[in-house]
Amino acid sequence: MCIVEIKGSHELTPSCTAKIKEGMEVTTSSPQIEASRKMILSMMFSERSHTCSTCVANGDCELQSKSVELELEHSQVPYLNQRFEIDASHKNFVNDPNRCILCTRCIRVCDEIEGAHALDLAGRGLNMRIIHDMDEPWADSQSCTSCGKCVYVCPTGALYEKDISEEEVIKKREIITELIKNRGGR
Repeated sequence: MCIVEIKGSHELTPSCTAKIKEGMEVTTSSPQIEASRKMILSMMFSERSHTCSTCVANGDCELQSKSVELELEHSQVPYLNQRFEIDASHKNFVNDPNRCILCTRCIRVCDEIEGAHALDLAGRGLNMRIIHDMDEPWADSQSCTSCGKCVYVCPTGALYEKDISEEEVIKKREIITELIKNRGGR
């Protein structure tokens, strides 16, 4: 949801890919930006199963918070009802690709912070999903250290701890900031 307006450009730009230039003027909030964010969010909800009332991350979900912020009460786009198999093979964690928004935070924290590179993307388009090793069940992963960092940074209920109730789900995202600081800011 990193869409911004850059003065002189005729289209909205993802801030995460924009090259910074001297004297650049960037607008982070406007009616056009908010309408675009709402449409993007609506498309995210339509692609996967994001029924908040049945999700383990209900109440601690960035997607849910953003939908409240943007006053999105229902998707403006028809639902695709894509279904993926849930991987509950790991002793501590579950991967529910039906709730994944493909932000790749889990992949990056596993690679850049933990150094394990146990996660990756597979598939294309609507079939894209997060996989473990070479698309093995999570329990069979040879490179997963079971550290849980991927679970802590997941903005939705796609990755979660087993045997814990909705009330117990509190994502520990602040731990990642601490890890980066202690590793020299890389």
